[in-house]
Amino acid sequence: MDELFDKVKKLIAEKLEIEESKIELDSKFREDLGADSLDTYELVYAIEEEMGISIPDEKANEFEKVRDAVEYIQSQQ
Repeated sequence: MDELFDKVKKLIAEKLEIEESKIELDSKFREDLGADSLDTYELVYAIEEEMGISIPDEKANEFEKVRDAVEYIQSQQ
């Protein structure tokens, strides 16, 4: 999970233009990381591209914390 979290953290930092050190597993995308709906859409797309998976919109809308995204990715690999 650590390696996967590191990959996701790097993508989040890149898309949201924030430092990786500010991203924790329990960080909330909107409240803690300042993501808006467009940011989260772009982030989901980047994750799909990077990880080679597909994330349905209804599932992506359930991602509140970084942990939610990481656990979903893990379940798809």
